[in-house]
Amino acid sequence: MRLVLLPGLNGSSHLFRPLLDELDGIPIEVLELPAEGPQDHDSLAATLHRQLGEEPFVLLGESFSGAIAYRIALQQPPGLRGVIFAASFLSRPSALLPLIQHLPIPRRLSTLSAALKIFCVGRDASDELLQQLKQEIRLIPDALLRARLQSLAELRAPQQRLALPALHLWPQQDRLVSHQVASQLAGPCSDLQQVRIEGPHFILQTQAAVCAHAIRGFMAELQDGEQALGQR
Repeated sequence: MRLVLLPGLNGSSHLFRPLLDELDGIPIEVLELPAEGPQDHDSLAATLHRQLGEEPFVLLGESFSGAIAYRIALQQPPGLRGVIFAASFLSRPSALLPLIQHLPIPRRLSTLSAALKIFCVGRDASDELLQQLKQEIRLIPDALLRARLQSLAELRAPQQRLALPALHLWPQQDRLVSHQVASQLAGPCSDLQQVRIEGPHFILQTQAAVCAHAIRGFMAELQDGEQALGQR
């Protein structure tokens, strides 16, 4: 069974390296977010759905892409066996977003190490991770960043229930997603395991080994369930 990764707001595969290093032996595919066209979650889900194929897979949505993974799952792709929400949310993550999206984008402030440690990666983050994150921020065009921030500001609590097995990797020191919003992810999920992990929003990067352990366990449960059904 393969693991398909959808990245966060940056939209690229570059920040997945710490997690990939811990998931050796699992077939992994990263679908980067399209930089052209509409950036609302429904449109992105429709675009990425066409790239999934029919071989069995688990879909992981990181942060911004959690709502994309949820929408794809509702479309019931034939190969989808389960969904993983990593540091994610299904409704607007912060009450400040409607205001923030209209302010000038503070590029210098957003790449200061102190600010990134406070809001994103924690005080113990390595210099290598900080430099990678700064580079990703610099590479996002202003128009694309604003479009994705607008998509976040317009997120509303979902009304449909997700019947597939799901896993929530929930960072407990998240400064970007409110605790209340993160806790509400359980509402529309009929079969959700929540794993609380000590760490900041960028949990896949700063606690890669812990996250990989939870992911392996979740995928093993799904595979065991499929084998049991096949033996009946």
